[in-house]
Amino acid sequence: MTLSQFPLMDLKNRYISVRLKLTLALILAAGIVVTVFGFTAQEHYQNQQEQLKRSYLDNYSLEFNDQIERLSDSVTYIFETQTLLSQTDSLAELDQYLSRRLPELQWLLPINNGCTVFTVEQYRCANVDEPPPRQLLEQVSLLARPMRLLQCMEQCFLWVSLPIRTRSAEQGLLAFQLDLADALINVTQRDDIEVAIIDLERPIYKSVLLATNTQVLSQNWFDNAIEYRNHANMEFKVEEKTIVGKQYPIKDSASPSLKLLILKDWSEQIRLQTQFSNKLLMLLLITMGLAIVIGILLMRRPLKSLRYHTETLPSILQEKSYQPQAKLQLFNDEFDSLDDISIKLANSFARMRENIAENTKVLEKMAMEDPLTELPNRTAFLTQLGIALQKAKHQGREISLIYIDLDNFKTINDTLGHDFGDLLLVQVAKRIKHLGKSASGTYRLGGDEFTLLIDNQDKDSVLGFAYSLAQEIAHDITLSGVTMRVTLSIGIATAKQAEYDSQLLIKYADLAMYSSKRQGRNCCTHFDIELARQNDMVFTIENQFQNAMTQDQLELFLQPQISMNQQQITGFELLLRWNHPSQGVMNPGQFLDIVEAGRHILPLGYWVIEKSIALLEELHQQGHQGLTIAFNISGRQFEDKHFAKRLISKFAAADIGDNYLELEITESVAVQNYQQVKSQLKEIRQAGIRVAFDDFGKGFTSLSYLSNLACDKIKFDREFGHNALSSKPTQNIVLSMRELINTLNYEILVEGVETLEHANWLKKNGFDKVQGYFFGRPQAKAEALDLYHRCNEKGALLDKNGQIIHLHPLINMPKANSN
Repeated sequence: MTLSQFPLMDLKNRYISVRLKLTLALILAAGIVVTVFGFTAQEHYQNQQEQLKRSYLDNYSLEFNDQIERLSDSVTYIFETQTLLSQTDSLAELDQYLSRRLPELQWLLPINNGCTVFTVEQYRCANVDEPPPRQLLEQVSLLARPMRLLQCMEQCFLWVSLPIRTRSAEQGLLAFQLDLADALINVTQRDDIEVAIIDLERPIYKSVLLATNTQVLSQNWFDNAIEYRNHANMEFKVEEKTIVGKQYPIKDSASPSLKLLILKDWSEQIRLQTQFSNKLLMLLLITMGLAIVIGILLMRRPLKSLRYHTETLPSILQEKSYQPQAKLQLFNDEFDSLDDISIKLANSFARMRENIAENTKVLEKMAMEDPLTELPNRTAFLTQLGIALQKAKHQGREISLIYIDLDNFKTINDTLGHDFGDLLLVQVAKRIKHLGKSASGTYRLGGDEFTLLIDNQDKDSVLGFAYSLAQEIAHDITLSGVTMRVTLSIGIATAKQAEYDSQLLIKYADLAMYSSKRQGRNCCTHFDIELARQNDMVFTIENQFQNAMTQDQLELFLQPQISMNQQQITGFELLLRWNHPSQGVMNPGQFLDIVEAGRHILPLGYWVIEKSIALLEELHQQGHQGLTIAFNISGRQFEDKHFAKRLISKFAAADIGDNYLELEITESVAVQNYQQVKSQLKEIRQAGIRVAFDDFGKGFTSLSYLSNLACDKIKFDREFGHNALSSKPTQNIVLSMRELINTLNYEILVEGVETLEHANWLKKNGFDKVQGYFFGRPQAKAEALDLYHRCNEKGALLDKNGQIIHLHPLINMPKANSN
């Protein structure tokens, strides 16, 4: 199909022209408008009819009540006149007077019966078969004023009762029974309506107690209306007539089940409403037709112009000149301006093509190149990896992915600044690019992560290349006067392992890289199935640890801290254990690194704090006030800016003294997160909580940082002290460090003491506080406290067999004078 054909509709090619679209839109808009207008007018007319209907029926109800009041008022007026004329001395005379005058009253009013009431129980009536209602007599006697009551048995009557008082002060009542038929006839005499009094509690065939007439037509109305007796409003058809009706409550009725039923022939109003709806529909159809005709006439010229531009504008894309349409009309419209715009568009489009060609090269470079290192970026890596994997799979070749991450780069950024970190990344990138010339591609993924693609080499060759790369990068780098050594953690995976899936290959190499991190960094790891299993274990531990915290599977073991000079246990360090339901008791080394990298480490830290304070309270209550309880927390705990306040709040709420609770953090955490740790440690120490730096000598061993941090104790790492037994230089370093730390007034504790020889060397060289398996392994609370009690009873330290430990007899060497 060509544009010149321009059909209205081509369903095969799913084509509808703009003419048809606009016409349909116009018809739809006109239809919506006329429909809304029609519904609104129809609803308004129906509302008026409903209001008229309610008004008719409500007026008849009011008129009926007015008739009742007029009857009651007439009886009251006549009674008062007759009583004043009679001037009776007693109720007996009044009864005789009423008997004589009752026929005269019946000429004036529809009175059926008249009664003189001496008391509620004693009365005399002209018609004894219809005694006055007791409830009416009681109300009139109580309120002493005229009252009325509509009572229906087999027929309906209006009873009117009045209080009387004779000249001899004798009190009584008069009661008159009036026929209601005249009242109903007076209501219906003007309009074609039917009125009846019904009792809803009676059976259907007995429920009509009083009606205007009993003609066949009226009786049919009432028979149908009674079927709707449980509806206040009703509408039904009788002999092709539409009858509407409504029930009303009756004032002064003896029973709430008595209702006034009003029926009216509404057929004429229905006919008028139907005529109105037909006329309205015809008017709306005519209006809609006119709107469609006018719309088509108005759109004829714009549609013609749109068709011309639809056929002509594509020539601009084909680099052809544009010819404007002929202008024959007297007045131009907005569509004619499309010609001028189209000419400008053609010229602009030609210049745009030239600019796009020039800028495309720049954009492609920006999209695919890392601006800092000028290496291809993640986008380029993913693109090239996909292409390389497809070729390798087709040719049956192997591709290895080397995933590189710089060790401790975050620490470098935090301590030396991000500008220095950027300079370092540039130098490392240059070395990797230079050393990776044999690779098929070198990329920077972002941050401190780099990748290389090695084509068609075996596992040993790729590992050898990775190790040589790590060794070359590890040479000293000097930037801005700072010399440092950068190490790499490297992970390697092959395409066949990942079944030539790019995302899976990246995941495997990333897992291998993180395995290198866990092995202590500065090493290379090749992915294997065991790594995948370990990754599954990481996921499993992360999910199961939530249950461990909520189901009391965690426990704190106690390892004694010893004073060799005093020959006693001075405190305990709390060490975490996991009583796993299937794995048994798990040491922190089996799960803590995984937990620390996840979301549970902060709740775990606060759990340890609560347990530590609770244990210290328990020991103090048992009389062991001299013991110190030391607990460890993760460095991530300081990410919570409210950590210090929460710890101090829990400590202040406990009934323990100062300097018995000891917080331990590693010196690497203190140095790497220096700014966020410094202020919080100061608050913690001021609150009476001791602070100890753990694993001293294992990490940075930066005394310049530690001297500016609030601290009470330095814990020498096991290797830092143990190697002194066999190395004279190490001995000199350890002893020198002891003197330096003593000048800072820090307490020293040596960890990892496992032999008597080690303990004696430490004591001989001035070390007092120690901790290690030689003096006691981590144990459950009951076992650890039992060891403490047995040592106190013996007055000496005991080994695991309960024998006294005999240490070197020399006393502790005096500390160096800080002055």
